Amino acid sequence: MSAAVLTTVAPAGSRRLLADVSAFAAQDNVSKPPALDRLEAALGRDFADRLVSALSDDRDDARG
Repeated sequence: MSAAVLTTVAPAGSRRLLADVSAFAAQDNVSKPPALDRLEAALGRDFADRLVSALSDDRDDARG
């Protein structure tokens, strides 16, 4: 890409990026259930609990 094209495209891309970031920031007010609740709903409570427990145990083992 030539420098002339880059200087023409960059401002449009910058405005688009700013619009995307602004839209993402506006969505920040949307409340969602806690991740564990969503995991339990998707996988079932028993499996979700075992999965979280296994991942927690692995993290403890990695720390030493």
